[in-house]
Amino acid sequence: MLRKYIPVGILSLILLGSCSKFRVDDYNPYLYGRVKLGKDLKELQVNIVNRVPTNVPNQVAVASGIIYVPDFEQSLIKAFNSDGDLKFVIGNLKDKLTDKIKTYNIKLGRIGLVTVSDGDDVFVQSRILKEDVKADKAPENIFTKKSGEFRTEAEEAVPSVVLKINDSGKLVQTIYADGAGGSVPFGYIERMEAGNSDLLFVFHRTGGEMRLSIFDEAGKLKQKVSPEDFKNSLNTNGDTYTWYVDSFIAHSDGDYILGSFSFYETKSGRFKNRKILRYDLKEKRITPIKEIQDPSETLYWVLSNDNFFIWETEVEEGNSIRLQVHDEDGNHVNNIRLNYPPPRGLWRETWMDTKDEIYSMKIKAGYLEIHKWK
Repeated sequence: MLRKYIPVGILSLILLGSCSKFRVDDYNPYLYGRVKLGKDLKELQVNIVNRVPTNVPNQVAVASGIIYVPDFEQSLIKAFNSDGDLKFVIGNLKDKLTDKIKTYNIKLGRIGLVTVSDGDDVFVQSRILKEDVKADKAPENIFTKKSGEFRTEAEEAVPSVVLKINDSGKLVQTIYADGAGGSVPFGYIERMEAGNSDLLFVFHRTGGEMRLSIFDEAGKLKQKVSPEDFKNSLNTNGDTYTWYVDSFIAHSDGDYILGSFSFYETKSGRFKNRKILRYDLKEKRITPIKEIQDPSETLYWVLSNDNFFIWETEVEEGNSIRLQVHDEDGNHVNNIRLNYPPPRGLWRETWMDTKDEIYSMKIKAGYLEIHKWK
């Protein structure tokens, strides 16, 4: 009788292990903070076109309980607490604030991306004026766009620099593509993140290709990673397939990056697969990690514990997306579902910070709301 039940027990353990491996943890957003949209200097000043606010950022930086919001209309960085009270302003104010709010008078130019380090140093992309010089627009690839992404104007590859402002409000570095003290401006910048130990990661276009540039605490170009570094590790089968760079995402310590590459059939242009490779920067060693067959699944984030997220749009449900959790060897170990309360169209970008916190933003009732997921 005992022998009869042994296979059933083993089968149950296998099924239990399988279910736990691919379980789904449901995350829901809670309101972290909100900023009023309006015309007052103490608010986020935006344009209203057909009753729709425009020039609103897709994401903001959150550090030490402060929300750093780029005000594109005034070319300012406005720092609010979670209650929406303006604490200080970075930039060249045209009008004086009536209240005793600290102002750090720094000329920022046309503001782009903003990120803040763990030491509260602020990195600001400062664009050169459009009338001075113009470059090509970055090509659009629908397979790398995330669900709910919202843009109000076309992005132009306007040359820019990155300004580093310390926690005392002083401009300490002007970082070019070739480092602080350099002369080569950035072109199109897709992503900019502050890592640990005051590292800065900039994913940008140079010479017609996307690359990741890593800058140290002094703003020196520490290392750059380009598609050429992966060329010998990508099996392209001659001219049968064409490959493109999706993204390079660095671990926050700067020890390695994950590179994502999409392959398309050269003749038909049909998507074949997506490959994720790990590049250990010190040893300059490349290791294949994952191969993805679904074009809706994209590399999203590298976690501090060496796991990484794959973003998967859930078309069937409409109001949710799934983050597939993979370990450092590429094994699929868990899933996280982000449930967006409808209407989905109100939600803007979803992003993460170096503490692996997940944030989303939406516009509601005249406020820019920042939500945190758990």
